[in-house]
Amino acid sequence: MATAPKPTAPARVYDVIVVGSGGAGLVAACAAADRGASVAVLERAPLIGGTTAISGGHLWIPCHPHLGALGLTDTREDALHYLDRITLGSTAGPVIEAFVDNGPRLVTYLERDLGIPLFAVRRPDYHPDFPGAAESRTLEPLPLDASALGPGLPGVRTSPTRPPLTSAEARTGVPAGLAEERRAKGILTQGAALVAGLVLAAARRGVDLCTGQRMGELIEEDGAVRGVVVHTAEGERVALRSRRAVVLASGGFEWNPALRSDFLPRVPALPVSPPGNEGDGLRLAMRAGARIAGMSEAWWTAAIAVPGQTYDDRPMTRNAVRELAFPGSILVNAAGHRFADEASSYNDLGKAFLAFDQQRHTFPNARAWLITDSAFRRQYPIAGLAPGTPTPSWIPTHSDLGGLAALAGIDPLNLTATVSTFNTHARNGVDPQFERGHNPHDRYNGDGGHQPNPCLGPITTPPFHAVPVTLGINGTKGGVVTDHLGRVLGSSGNPLPGLLACGNVAQSLMGPGYAGSGASLGPALTAAMTVGGEAARQLPAPRT
Repeated sequence: MATAPKPTAPARVYDVIVVGSGGAGLVAACAAADRGASVAVLERAPLIGGTTAISGGHLWIPCHPHLGALGLTDTREDALHYLDRITLGSTAGPVIEAFVDNGPRLVTYLERDLGIPLFAVRRPDYHPDFPGAAESRTLEPLPLDASALGPGLPGVRTSPTRPPLTSAEARTGVPAGLAEERRAKGILTQGAALVAGLVLAAARRGVDLCTGQRMGELIEEDGAVRGVVVHTAEGERVALRSRRAVVLASGGFEWNPALRSDFLPRVPALPVSPPGNEGDGLRLAMRAGARIAGMSEAWWTAAIAVPGQTYDDRPMTRNAVRELAFPGSILVNAAGHRFADEASSYNDLGKAFLAFDQQRHTFPNARAWLITDSAFRRQYPIAGLAPGTPTPSWIPTHSDLGGLAALAGIDPLNLTATVSTFNTHARNGVDPQFERGHNPHDRYNGDGGHQPNPCLGPITTPPFHAVPVTLGINGTKGGVVTDHLGRVLGSSGNPLPGLLACGNVAQSLMGPGYAGSGASLGPALTAAMTVGGEAARQLPAPRT
């Protein structure tokens, strides 16, 4: 993790104040500055980047300009058709159309104007069998040398779990020692590279990047938002004025137990994002009269919490993705039953944890385990554990499945029967129960060298292992409702003057679905580009 310098003290008056320093906040800041506005970005943490910085940095953008070089085509009609299916009609047509139409413009803006080169990721959409699905709609930033940031800029947050490799390098393999060499040189990749590039672009535009500044309240005058009151890292309370607008880009509320209890399903879930996403902007926007929607939705995932691991002095939880898709593993609940296609997209798999048993009045999948054997442990990583390394004591291990079930608290008869049935079909490369490995997305996450199905293999070699898996939250999807310009709407449906929003503090365009890798950041940054321009065009506050 980068070392955090002393927080920068903001000036007292700006044209535009952006709250939150993730990708959406930084893009909005740059777009506002490009239209002549003086801009401050306020970040409550000592490091810049928020959830974006620890992510894969992927942007899902239909019809992006790199497709032609790959010999691929995409159409507006296909993208709209696909998104209508993904969102189940939960998002207003003008909002979806604005994203599809402006997404390619975002790519050009990032590369040409902000100096952030991108490459297309060769992977299918998450639902390749849906009408309108396509390949390679995902983009990723190239590696960036963090030394370019210099001593005068704030430090960028980095992922505690992702090595400094691109997603392509992580899949195909790299020379031994490359990751360590990049760490030593300060080379950033994926989400951290995206944030670092945006920090450089913002600095070139004169944007003030101010860490250690937590928003405490909105300043409202004459029926409009005219600034914010912040609580600094030194304990001061400072009023900052905005001549034109305040942009909320402060993230979701997955680290706020009260808001989670109020809005999310009653299934235990662990945040996978950096601590600090406590819904600050959401709470204050609600107080100002903002309408909210989609509050029961989140960017769900299967997750693994490794005992003793922390991030920002809080318990750390890891996404579980490819270990669930590799051959020789299954996910079971306490009853010993499989309950989903383990290789499906992490958001869809996460939703399977929310299933409700109306007869028993329980969530039967709330507790789950990844069942593997020693052959799997020798070949594939699990939750950061390298293949072939000793299995730690927090993972129940036994020489037979019945004994493993007893250790983990799983029904032993059902687990034995489930594995036996799965093995019979896995040897033939089929999964009649959940069709694991049946589509290109599943196979993308599997082992391409394993046949006949890269996602299916028997579990036969003792000792056997049961890795505890829980529901995780990459971020929340619900938030303030905005129009196609990013203006926050009140309960009457009219914009609240001087207040805009983008990123996870706003209602997600994706609704209950997830279109493809980067379908959180792609729409968020596209909206942020529009939001920044709109913020700079807001009427200045009356002069006193």
